[in-house]
Amino acid sequence: MRYLKLEGRVLSVRSDGCLVSVGADVFRCGWRGRLRYESQKVLAGDIVEIKGGSGIWVVSRVLPRKNALIRPPFANVDQVVVVFSVVEPEVDPVVVDRLLVVLEREGIAAVVCVNKSDLYDDGTADAARKIIEAYKLAGYPVVLTSAVTGNGLDVLVGLLKGKVTVLAGPSGVGKSLLISKLTGSQQAVGELSRIGRGRHTTKWVSLVPVGDGGYLADTPGFQKVDLVTIEPERLSYLFREMAELVPLCRFPRCLHKTEPGCRVKEAVSEGAVAELRYENYLRLLDECLEAWRKRYE
Repeated sequence: MRYLKLEGRVLSVRSDGCLVSVGADVFRCGWRGRLRYESQKVLAGDIVEIKGGSGIWVVSRVLPRKNALIRPPFANVDQVVVVFSVVEPEVDPVVVDRLLVVLEREGIAAVVCVNKSDLYDDGTADAARKIIEAYKLAGYPVVLTSAVTGNGLDVLVGLLKGKVTVLAGPSGVGKSLLISKLTGSQQAVGELSRIGRGRHTTKWVSLVPVGDGGYLADTPGFQKVDLVTIEPERLSYLFREMAELVPLCRFPRCLHKTEPGCRVKEAVSEGAVAELRYENYLRLLDECLEAWRKRYE
């Protein structure tokens, strides 16, 4: 029997195997050798080598990753769309910055998505506008969307083109409906290849094809993100608009709170750094300081 060797992307992982996308085809694969006992180390998004034929395929090798997230467990992520809303529920922007800090640390691109625009009145629209301006000033792509009316979805689809994207954010902000709209309500990838298993795969899929060559993570998003591993002195480097200002401060270990000669505080006064972002930085800094104090007690 002649075996084929192919390379593809893992769409989802279970204890007894995974789904691997190779071009327009999808294969259900088992584990080979040591991978049989280390399947938990294979993540959706991994690029793998598979071998087999006649409907029987196994994952033989996992190629090196460019990055990996733990919660949710995905590899080779190109970007994370951080979704939140200013109404039903009203989300504290510090939750957004907590996620952005982690993504900056991991070197993963981020898009800020302000959802549920169909529910905004004059007051909430003004709050959304202020938040959008703050993140645009910080250098993030920002999109205002409504999964109900479709507002902004064309812009968001354009940002997903050719990329592996994870949607993240607190519960209740409309991530599930966004995923449904962006994927055309298709939670499956359709029929498997004629040399695969040949049946629908709805319950398996974690990465869903979307747009032009992109994949969207079918996941509820991040669990609680903590900052215990971030040194307080390093936090400001993870606020991208502050990072280039930090070396200009008078003191090398400046925390940008009350220190004289702080270039970051000057930039806030000048409007070069949004007050919203600076206030969130101070709140997260207090968390980091408390975490490190407990760590070394």
